[in-house]
Amino acid sequence: MKKWHPDKHKDDIKKATKMSAQINEAYKTILDYCNNYEYPFDEESIKATHQSPSEWMNSKFGNKKETI
Repeated sequence: MKKWHPDKHKDDIKKATKMSAQINEAYKTILDYCNNYEYPFDEESIKATHQSPSEWMNSKFGNKKETI
């Protein structure tokens, strides 16, 4: 958001405003997903499984690596 704030782009306020709106919308989407997801993401819940955070992520989502 720091990069695309309209105050920093006086030469192209329209584009900066559009990018800021997209960033805000993405942030809201991520927060909504995390707050309503089936599994908690807080550190205490992860530690309760007696796994490291990376082990917990791998157990929930796998350890797939994408190659580009």
